[in-house]
Amino acid sequence: MPVRTLRAAITLAPHLFLLSAWPWRALAYLLSGVAAGSLLFGTAQALVVYWPEPAQERRLFGPLLGMLFLGAVVGSTPLVARWGRWCEGLVGEGPEAPQREGRGAGGPWARARVRLFSPRPWRDVGYTVLSFSALYVLDMAVLLLALGAPLRGVLSFWNAEGLRVFEWVPTVIAWGSLWLVGLYLVAAWASARSEIARAVLSPREERLVAELRAVTDSRAALAEAFDEERCRIERDLHDGAQQRLAAVNASLGLARLDLAPDSPAAAAVRQAQEQVTAALSELRDLVRGIHPRVLTERGLRAALLDVAARTGSPVEIDLDLPGRLPGAVESTAYFVVCEALANAAKHAPGAPVRVRGGVRDGALRVAVTDEGPGGVNPDGGGLNGLRHRLAVLRGELSVDSPEGGPTTVRLEIPEE
Repeated sequence: MPVRTLRAAITLAPHLFLLSAWPWRALAYLLSGVAAGSLLFGTAQALVVYWPEPAQERRLFGPLLGMLFLGAVVGSTPLVARWGRWCEGLVGEGPEAPQREGRGAGGPWARARVRLFSPRPWRDVGYTVLSFSALYVLDMAVLLLALGAPLRGVLSFWNAEGLRVFEWVPTVIAWGSLWLVGLYLVAAWASARSEIARAVLSPREERLVAELRAVTDSRAALAEAFDEERCRIERDLHDGAQQRLAAVNASLGLARLDLAPDSPAAAAVRQAQEQVTAALSELRDLVRGIHPRVLTERGLRAALLDVAARTGSPVEIDLDLPGRLPGAVESTAYFVVCEALANAAKHAPGAPVRVRGGVRDGALRVAVTDEGPGGVNPDGGGLNGLRHRLAVLRGELSVDSPEGGPTTVRLEIPEE
């Protein structure tokens, strides 16, 4: 299993950690955090060194330096937050970038007020302050302890006088080996620092929303791929096996014309033709169940009218549609309505059924009502299956079935 985060690299395979690229990625991660803080504190140090000498001007130094620090924090917040999100990719999967807010209505002042009271920019400001203060100090401390202390030890004994070779070599090697221990320390702090940064830049709630959005999008893409595959299978069966069976049926009919009506061969050919006709009818029903061609060519209303014509109960179709809907929406609505009609025919045979609906407020809303006895369990297995099918497109299903009827199944699917 591939290791995707620094934390997993340390905990899953600590004995192989130093042989991987993760120690260097952790080191680069801490150095990237030190870079921004060093730039800010270096500027402040330059101001201290080169500030004019007169005492009157020095009294202005403190407030001015505080204003400069505040301006640097606020002004650099977008860049620092973006840099921080990019650096998170060094030790794991980077947090999802925040979605750009729409322009909205109400003019620039209303938009500015919305941004002012939105938690996102304040989280970025908090991350910037944290990066320039506590995280910067801790990054420097860890780097000095993990890398600087062994380096100083090595340099102090490198040219030491009075040490024999068998004393000098083990001492230098011992100090140098502390770098290996230091890399574990660097990695441990980098992992903890990453958790802190993620908690500020991308709270758990936002991560869960992003994950839910990704799952929903993947389910919708999977449903669309399934519909495309159904269409392909329907085309292959319609243009391939179904046409061949129709040709075989026609050939058997022509063969019967050349045989004596009462001959055994004519009876065998007639029986074969009846079996081919039955197979052709079953294949047409199978193709229609996979993905009806009328739905692809003429849309949802025509497909439901075709289903109503083949249903034993009287079915009224009243759909007010502005035109063709997205393929996934039409396909899902078609199969859900067909299942509702099948349930009505099963539990209320012969009862009139009305299918009414249309597109309102950006969503397709359809109600299937039958005049049966009612009392349908709204949490039944079949209805839950329909709910799962609708959930792929963020759709909803509700059932109203009082004792004595009627039973109404309502579905709602967003157009996008």
